[in-house]
Amino acid sequence: MKKWCGIAAAAAVLAVGAGQVAQAADDYKSFGVRLRAIYVKPAESFDSQLSGLSPSLTDNIIPELDLEYFVTKNFSAELIAGVTKHDIKLGANAAGSTYLLPPTITLKYHPLAGSIVSPYIGFGVNVIFPFDSKMNGFDCKIDNSIGWAAQAGTDFKVTDNLYFNIDYKYLNADTKVALNGTKFKLDLNPHLFGIGVGYRF
Repeated sequence: MKKWCGIAAAAAVLAVGAGQVAQAADDYKSFGVRLRAIYVKPAESFDSQLSGLSPSLTDNIIPELDLEYFVTKNFSAELIAGVTKHDIKLGANAAGSTYLLPPTITLKYHPLAGSIVSPYIGFGVNVIFPFDSKMNGFDCKIDNSIGWAAQAGTDFKVTDNLYFNIDYKYLNADTKVALNGTKFKLDLNPHLFGIGVGYRF
């Protein structure tokens, strides 16, 4: 009788333990907000017809806000928002500027979700809205673009709610620039290097 009581007690302990493990696996915070400093480096490519002007875009550092929702413990969706300004150069000379608004949404996979060090990868889409584009001597307009986005990064847990984050994104952005009404191919394709803090709740 004692033997069977011992077995029953052990089974009960195992059942409780398994239940706690299952609960822990499902215990994750669904919402997150993050603030990053982003170094934006366009990998621009202009139409070959403009090669004689040697056009280029300068890099910039901007603040970025993102919102994240965890569909499950290991999968989340992230939406980023920020505005960046880039000078347009012809050779070594400043010739104008443009602003870019690139809202981007990615689906992220966190293989070590819940760990102190939690890397992730992501893939999604971006839309880039250039505005207030100016270029000396030209009537300048850059078209909107839709492209894909790739992402990789790591969250470092500071507390249960607070995270330190490093992040990299590549945005595919193929568009056109109109100079005095004539359109030329322009690939912006910016690299985004980010560092910041996030809060989960």
